[in-house]
Amino acid sequence: MNSWLVGVDTGGTFTDLIAVEQQSGEIRRAKVPSVPADPSNAVLDALEKLFETGVAPGQISLFVHGTTVATNALLEGKGVRTGLIITQGFRAVYEARGWSQPSGPDLLDTFYQKPPLLAPQWLTEEAVERLDFQGQVLTALDEDALRVSVRRLRDKAVESIAVCFLFSFVNPAHERRAGEIIAEEAPGCRISLSSTILPVIREYPRLSTTVIDAYVGPKIATYLLRLEENLGKRGLTTPQLFLMQSNGGLMRISLGAKHPNQTLLSGPAAGVIAGVELARVTKRSHVITFDMGGTSTDISVIVDGRMLETTQGLIAGQDIGTPMLKVRTLGAGGGTIAWIGKDGLLKVGPRSSGSVPGPACYGRGGTEPAVTDANVVLGALGTDNLLAGSMRLDAEKSATAIASVAEPLGLDVIKGAAGILRIVNTQMAVDLRLALQEQGQDPRKFALVAFGGAGPLHAAVLARTVGIPTVLVPSSPGLNCAMGMLQTNVRHSYLKSEMGALERSPAARINEVFAELERQAFEEAEIEGFSRAAVKLTRLLDLRYPHQGYTLPVECPADLTDDGKAALKRAFDAVHHQVYGQSAPREQAEIVTFRLQSEIEIPKFNLPVLESGDGNPARAFKGERRLYDLDENDFAMAKFYDRAKLLAGDVIIGPAIIDQFDSTTIVPARQQALVDISGTLIITSCEAK
Repeated sequence: MNSWLVGVDTGGTFTDLIAVEQQSGEIRRAKVPSVPADPSNAVLDALEKLFETGVAPGQISLFVHGTTVATNALLEGKGVRTGLIITQGFRAVYEARGWSQPSGPDLLDTFYQKPPLLAPQWLTEEAVERLDFQGQVLTALDEDALRVSVRRLRDKAVESIAVCFLFSFVNPAHERRAGEIIAEEAPGCRISLSSTILPVIREYPRLSTTVIDAYVGPKIATYLLRLEENLGKRGLTTPQLFLMQSNGGLMRISLGAKHPNQTLLSGPAAGVIAGVELARVTKRSHVITFDMGGTSTDISVIVDGRMLETTQGLIAGQDIGTPMLKVRTLGAGGGTIAWIGKDGLLKVGPRSSGSVPGPACYGRGGTEPAVTDANVVLGALGTDNLLAGSMRLDAEKSATAIASVAEPLGLDVIKGAAGILRIVNTQMAVDLRLALQEQGQDPRKFALVAFGGAGPLHAAVLARTVGIPTVLVPSSPGLNCAMGMLQTNVRHSYLKSEMGALERSPAARINEVFAELERQAFEEAEIEGFSRAAVKLTRLLDLRYPHQGYTLPVECPADLTDDGKAALKRAFDAVHHQVYGQSAPREQAEIVTFRLQSEIEIPKFNLPVLESGDGNPARAFKGERRLYDLDENDFAMAKFYDRAKLLAGDVIIGPAIIDQFDSTTIVPARQQALVDISGTLIITSCEAK
């Protein structure tokens, strides 16, 4: 019986599916419009497309899903009404937002406003209780007063309550009791405890993350449980139903409903995973992923083949401390709308037309000009091809939409469309430069991995602007995130802050804390249906020198001995010197946070080997059409090709257009594309040859 691995990624415009048969390596693809009102409908629509090809539901052995439900709830402000209970005297901690200030483009926005509080002051209650920094009780929890507070929140119709008490990461007793009282006084209300969500030091990130969990929790839980139920009704009998996490790993869908804050970068994280795999296959150590979809663009830097992780994420202006891959996001996609600002200048984004109604060229009722409309007007996208195999683009509607912003500015349609592309390209180039500069990296050492439905349209021009010499376009760029979901493992991170000098902390206590985290890891592995033997554990200690405000993770051996702490200190000195160019071997190291990573191997999708050709792409040639050159400010005739007919070794000289089911790649003049044995397009400058 065939055994299929299926990955489904829900984006703002399209929902993508890729399926691979484990034994034969056969690949099948589907792309359907997303359904914002209920994203699970699009998932089922994509599966129906797969079933129409002859794959039976019972033949699916592994299903992985990436969702934007939690992210969209934040972006659109459509979470649930959320209450907050905080230690008495500290209700301003959330309002102050860790004393964060506007940065980047926000500094230049005269209309800038801070993002709204997800749990506003009128839904905030104070609890009479207090612990010291060691977790000792200074003031006992006043349970009667807390019950009154919970009733007030209940009467204000909150659907979720976040609880964050001072130093609860050291001693969670007060928070746990508060959770019991909330369950008694407000049954049916979701409860998010900071000592469970993020038991680490630093009050504001822990508080903000807990509030986010409470705010999106009911939405994501309802969505995932309904999706799991509908998949079962449709005949998916496999227990291997997984969800992509922000840290680049997978977890069971049923477990994801309990940890919604870990799904905020579900889709973008999969793209980073696919980028790492492509870098390995093409033997490149430094790449930067460029994922331009219909709604947004996600950028991530990969150095020495390693993904960068952060615990200081920012999504829709909300701070989150959950471990996640370091991804930079901006509102630039194919559906991003162009408009005239109050200053009378042309603007692009961040608002998007999404999948409904979508860009004007989709013919679904959209009238506002989008980036995709500009690409249609300028010839990058043709009207003779079916987008995603089913949608024919309407050039006349695109021209009418572009004219609505071009004519008031005294521009014709062509110049208006070119202006839209120049603006969005500049915005993306700025973020590419900033992503590299933050890591102190030289763009000349990198390759740009371009994917998403719109990424390959813009990548070659962007790379040249930023100074990146090479562009890599995967074999299925529009389905790359779905592919990345089938190239990773089940992965979880468990954290606990407990501060102390490494030299004075008994090895027995260090092992004891890690043992507590390991028990949690094994319990969740059992819930997910895995044996203890399948779990690979890695111990990390977040260390710092005295008085530092930042930490660095250092791997800690299992069953650490007191004699082994000296080697741990030397390892920290070496990491510190590598990252910051200096170290302090004579200074003590302080433990801040214990970090346990668990990983479980599951079946994966491997990139197939493409048949070799004679280097001549004539077999894939489809014709010619006019393509606008932004450098020359004029049209030139460009050859266009069917990517499905290209073979390894083929070379295409620009200007050229390479069409395929899920995306379109532009090879500008004075550049060329070489087809790699993995099916990857490698775009470089002809002048450099």
